[in-house]
Amino acid sequence: MNIDRLLDAIPLATKAKRDQMRENAHTRLKTGDPSQQKAARHLLEALDARETLETEALRVELSSLHLDERVVRAFAVQPMTANERDLIKVLLDHPGSTSSELTRLLGWKAQSWHLHFGMMCAKRAPYLWPAPDAEHRDGKFYSGILADLQEPGNTFTMKPEVAAAFAQLGLR
Repeated sequence: MNIDRLLDAIPLATKAKRDQMRENAHTRLKTGDPSQQKAARHLLEALDARETLETEALRVELSSLHLDERVVRAFAVQPMTANERDLIKVLLDHPGSTSSELTRLLGWKAQSWHLHFGMMCAKRAPYLWPAPDAEHRDGKFYSGILADLQEPGNTFTMKPEVAAAFAQLGLR
């Protein structure tokens, strides 16, 4: 299996195309003959190397930016959905609220606001980093990139520089 054309295409390939390349390579690893498996491993290594290179380049580029500038950049690259706009707006409009209160204000149940807000932050983590470590569980506290959590009371408030960035994006 000749993969030279695939290797040459990696730098200009979209994320969707790279994901498809990766999926096809994993299929070849499982079902291909030894030469196809070798080519698949080579393709996966090349995809990993390119992603590492691009991640490092982005990290260097963003390292000189302040949080508000990274927020604007993150939401320019991945525009917010209507649901994400609601998540942001409810916190901007109700600082010092708990996750349950913010969830209720959105007409949702349980602590859905916190889950979706954290997922929104995690989705843009390459631009917003660093996420602080979670204090009460293993993993990162992605909501803490954009919002401050005050204890006791477990209330959330948008960080001032983040609120300023969202104002630039037309929120508030």
